[in-house]
Amino acid sequence: MTRIGAFKNRDGVRKTWLKDAVPGTVTKFIIADSPSKIEITGNKDAAQKLEELKKEKQLLKLEQMENKDFIFLHGIEDSYANLHFKWLAALQWQQAFCPQTKWIMKTDDDTIVHLPRLNHWIDKKFTKEIEKNKAMYFGWIISGVGPIRDPKHKWYVSEDAYKGNSYPPYMQGASYVASSQAITVTMPYTSKVTGFNMDDVLFTGVLADLANVTRSDHKEMFRVGNGLAKDEKCEDGTPYVTALYGAGNLEGFQNIYNRLKTVKCP
Repeated sequence: MTRIGAFKNRDGVRKTWLKDAVPGTVTKFIIADSPSKIEITGNKDAAQKLEELKKEKQLLKLEQMENKDFIFLHGIEDSYANLHFKWLAALQWQQAFCPQTKWIMKTDDDTIVHLPRLNHWIDKKFTKEIEKNKAMYFGWIISGVGPIRDPKHKWYVSEDAYKGNSYPPYMQGASYVASSQAITVTMPYTSKVTGFNMDDVLFTGVLADLANVTRSDHKEMFRVGNGLAKDEKCEDGTPYVTALYGAGNLEGFQNIYNRLKTVKCP
């Protein structure tokens, strides 16, 4: 998923790790609507903000004409509170237009992925794991975390949205992989729960439990942050580390991706 104004991030993604995509890879950036005029007009800098929104829309149009890799979600405002709606709409698109896909990877727009290495681990590990349960998530499992009840906090979740004091285990959301069956069996349950902005908790935690989707922990592959150890863990000459997080411009993407590509096994 991506934010409207993340032009540098999308440029970085396209010019680095997406260039090494394996054949058959389909990549889409999920774009929601700009903030509504009703909210903007209440601001003392309304005219300036409206002009900025107009320029953003023009730039988005040009970006789409050049790259043709956007999914526009009209009717969903681009905000942190609507992340779960964005991801639901993205999965609905996948189910409608790419139902034959075998694997779905969700990343943020500042994530860096070594796609050939990911494909290697899919073939070597993930494909074997889904022999036990075809509905699976693969990534960094987070557990022992509960909802934040402070209304001023970015990650606030009301008791009406989620009544429990702790979340079920869920996948760290900067990058994770789902088998196609995981998405297929989850979708019927989306209308049976109250949505909330913690999209990763909602889809890979709450809904995954309802749909009996298995979570597989591979924190050595899907990292938080962009640091690398001097001697990264490997198996049969291939490093585990596959996805890093935290680039903000083209130079950052190039630097992190070069380090990811040149990881040496001990």
